[in-house]
Order: sequence, then structure tokens, then C-alpha cells
Amino acid sequence: MNLPVRKFLFRDQIIRTFYITRLADSQVEEKVLLKQKKQQIDITLRHSMICLDPFCVAAWLTKDELGLVEPNEVNIRFVKDNKLNAVIKLKIIATAPTENGALLLYHVKGAKNYQLSALHRLVLFRYFLRSKKNTYYHRKVVSALYSYPRKIIIVSYQDDNYYNIFPMDIQGYIRDENLYILGLRTTNVTLDRILEAKKVVICDTDAVDIETVYNLGKHSSSAPTPKEKLPFGTTPSELFGFPVPDFAGSYKEVEIISNRKMGYHMLMVGKVVNAKEVKTERSSLYHVGFLQFQDSDYESIEGLF
Repeated sequence: MNLPVRKFLFRDQIIRTFYITRLADSQVEEKVLLKQKKQQIDITLRHSMICLDPFCVAAWLTKDELGLVEPNEVNIRFVKDNKLNAVIKLKIIATAPTENGALLLYHVKGAKNYQLSALHRLVLFRYFLRSKKNTYYHRKVVSALYSYPRKIIIVSYQDDNYYNIFPMDIQGYIRDENLYILGLRTTNVTLDRILEAKKVVICDTDAVDIETVYNLGKHSSSAPTPKEKLPFGTTPSELFGFPVPDFAGSYKEVEIISNRKMGYHMLMVGKVVNAKEVKTERSSLYHVGFLQFQDSDYESIEGLF
């Protein structure tokens, strides 16, 4: 695609899979709805990505909501101000009962994006976001999933001989059940240690720059940067004593209660046993898909992608 075509379709926008923005929870404009026939359930704060290969998501429903739908095959719709931005088609993998409902695990079976025009989407997915690693279908699904802003969290773990602090956005918090959902790469050396200890601390990204966050993601999980060489200080969490970055405005200490390999990622479900608010007013970094970002008032934070 030559420069004139790019400029005509996308003006002076830098084309990348994601944009990064900083938001308070109340500033997220999009909604996520689980739909089957005429039934539609708001799962905005009750869903999560859990694996990218294959694509899998989780959604939590109350006991009453479970009686409204047949959960085997459903759609998830991503909307903003009643405008449909994307749809993903889902097929059930498993149902995990919880105290007040159930956690539904799904395979993604298809995706459609509706932002901008069909020509914009075709050119974006086929040419501008092409790579040897990702197929056209992969790019469509990622764009659909990131039609809802995905919060970037910091995960902290420590034992007598090892520690690691790293970012991730394949995660979600289900306030109704006080559960945390994490999808961690199976290649991460820290995974086995977390599963053995069944403990982890989840921190927000309230007062940190994106370069620092991405650098945490780049260091090797087998030999993380020594704590004394990190560009920020840490303090021990109240229960586990795991290092909490000084930039965090809040953190949650989580006991892992179940796990399941989904593919390239391991799904971990944890119960929050302690939550600490360091600051009353907080924000977090978010990933937002390129198409969705064009239809938002979010401000971009430049970084490496």
C-alpha cells in the first residue's frame, strides 16, 4: 500500500494494532453484551480474554441470568452509545459453577468488525497489520476483542529464591464473586511457581510510564532484573510480602483456586483475599484496538508496539 492510499484512508494516523491510553475506570466508554436471540446481558465488568492461541474468552453470569440463555452458543457484542462496533461468535468449552453463578469458558468461532468502512477494515487487516506470525483472521479477532479497552495490570510474585514483576492485559476482575481471572503464557517461567504457591499480587499502573511497563515485559522470566536495579521502588504486600511497585495506586492479593490450560495460555482463577487502596483516585493504562480508538476521545500515549 503506497503513501497516498494510506493518507487517504487513515490521514496522519500512525497505524498499529493497539493504541495505549490512560483512563480511570469511569472513563471507559464501551460496553460488552452477551446476546442470544432476544436475550441480552451486560457482561462489561464480567468478561475477560483468557487465551490468544486459540482465541478463548470467559464470561460470568448470575444464577438468574443462566436461566435466560442457552449458553452453548452465544455472541458477544461490543457497543458504544448503542452503536455496534464488533461481534464475536462463541462456542462453549466448559462451565465452572461459582457461589453466585457460573464462569463460562468459550472458544471464539468468528469475528466481525464494524468500525469505519469495509474498505478501511480490508486494507487495515490485509496490508497494514500484516505479519508472518498473524493471519488475516487473527487480525480480525484481535481487533474485535480490543474494541473494548483492555486494562494493563502488573503481576508480582516472590518466593525465597525468585521474584518477578511483569505486565499483562489478558485478565479480568469479577467484582460480584471477588474473583480474578488471569491468562498467563505457558512459556513464562513464573507460571509454575505461581501454580505451586497458589499466590499472586495484582497491581494497577496508576503512576508509571508505558516504557517502564513494556521493559518489565521484555525482561526474561528466568532471570528478571534485580529489584535494586529497577527504575522504581517496591514495598511488600500486606499478606504475602510480595513486592508492590511504588507507582501502584492499589493492589489485590489473590489465592489461585483453579487453573486450566487453554492453549498458549494457562487460565488461572483466583480469589481476592486482600485489597489495598493506596490512593483514592487512580487510573490505569489500557490497550485499545486501532479501529476502536478512531471512534473515541481517548488520548494516545506513545510507546513501542
